[in-house]
Amino acid sequence: MASIAAQPPALTPEEMIHLCAVDNDFFCHTFFPEAFRSSSPPYAARLDRALNDPKVRLLNARVFRGGAKTTLLRAFAAKRVAFGTSRTILYVGASEGHATRSVQWLRGKIEPKMGGDGVLRATPFAHTFGLRPGKKWQEHEIEIIQSVPRKDGTTEERNFWVMGVGITGSIRGINFDDYRPDLIILDDVITDESAATSIQRDKLSDLIMGAIKNSLAPASEEPNAKIVMLQTPLDSDDASGRAERSSEWHTEQFGCWTPETAESRVEEQESAWPERFPSETLRKEKLAAIVDNRYSVFAREMEVKLVAAEQLTFRPNWLRKYSEPPKVGTCVMSIDPVPPPSDLQIAKGMQGKDYEAISVVARGKGEYYLLDYAVSRGHSPTWTAAKFFEFIQRYRPQCCVLSIVAAERYLKWFLEKEMSRRQIFVPLKEAPIGKQAKFHRIAAALSGVSSQGKLWCSDHHAEFILQFESFGFGYRGNDDLIESVANGVAELTNPYLELVAENYEFEDLEEFPLLQQCP
Repeated sequence: MASIAAQPPALTPEEMIHLCAVDNDFFCHTFFPEAFRSSSPPYAARLDRALNDPKVRLLNARVFRGGAKTTLLRAFAAKRVAFGTSRTILYVGASEGHATRSVQWLRGKIEPKMGGDGVLRATPFAHTFGLRPGKKWQEHEIEIIQSVPRKDGTTEERNFWVMGVGITGSIRGINFDDYRPDLIILDDVITDESAATSIQRDKLSDLIMGAIKNSLAPASEEPNAKIVMLQTPLDSDDASGRAERSSEWHTEQFGCWTPETAESRVEEQESAWPERFPSETLRKEKLAAIVDNRYSVFAREMEVKLVAAEQLTFRPNWLRKYSEPPKVGTCVMSIDPVPPPSDLQIAKGMQGKDYEAISVVARGKGEYYLLDYAVSRGHSPTWTAAKFFEFIQRYRPQCCVLSIVAAERYLKWFLEKEMSRRQIFVPLKEAPIGKQAKFHRIAAALSGVSSQGKLWCSDHHAEFILQFESFGFGYRGNDDLIESVANGVAELTNPYLELVAENYEFEDLEEFPLLQQCP
């Protein structure tokens, strides 16, 4: 007869309370299963550490849309009440209605519920921590009374206050029973309207850094007092953006991708919360946003990335799209190689390592076309050689331009040896890098042709579209592919080709052996 596995022994109330004190995930899933229906996001532990760090008095939490920031902070506030670490909690929302929803959520977890037998019973959360409603029990303001047993058999009663107000309401001088708020939660108080102009941004930022910050209980009175600003950033100069640049605030940022893949190619990016946002679904949404010229919205809402329009080098509408590959006059291949990885980069799984990019750029009648490209993380000469000869057979480029610096010169020697072995030859040229910074080289090569509407790519060239639309001053993403394309465009931009484009039709180009026609 098969033995039945023994069930784990039930926890005593004391054991459950001690476990909740050290395990926030256990606390949330035990008492709030309706709100925590799925497993907590992996980044919740990092946010929890910042929330519980007494040295972090002002916390700026920048979280992607749908990242459960409101739910996580509701549970945090409930835990502060349960363990008596907060006496007065103030919720501030974009409107009073928004703030009171969080107050009502906590109220619903404490208010006794009527069972099927018609008897009112305390909720598991309220029963475990000895909580009950006080005299004030309204939608926007509640008093919570906690009965704490003493060793002598008597009980001690504590009073807690929770209030919700709108950001434009009366905030100055708030106190309950002569106590200022020791936990202030700003939940998405910045809206599209309040971040639209510099005057509105200044007004809201001054309110947060002035009236709200000064309403917090002083550290001398309450060492664990804390302001938490939960925000999906809307502008680099909004209150959240200013807090990120301030040494007074501690900022934690959580985008929809894992930190390890946040700067990887779209096809390699992994969801930071795959149970709720599957990686494949997020990738499709991002690719669709790129193709539909909506990437800036996706980046802001989901990747927590902001690039001011005035900081962008190229306008998204400068880049033109073709549905079918054009037959053009001449094309070149361009390679932006990477040096061999260091031992540290290998140990980290190539995290942060640049990509090797190979692109094919063509030109005809003054128009420039990105025909194809391939990228690979890290240094692999065999992969480079395979793509190099594949593109030669497919596009017959007149030359190959290499962006060569220091150790990357090895690749030129390697490709020359491979061409000799295979008896397939294409001239190799070094891109004229000189001492010019990469940013200026890319901008100089692509700004002119793209601003005149002469730069084309396919709808399927998502990685290039992404780099093109995001490139600008302070850009931190991958730029290997756009540099490769820029070098190819620079090679094709010369007076001789301009003369050919002005005086010869496409069918005449085949008479010139140096200008082989691409298929």
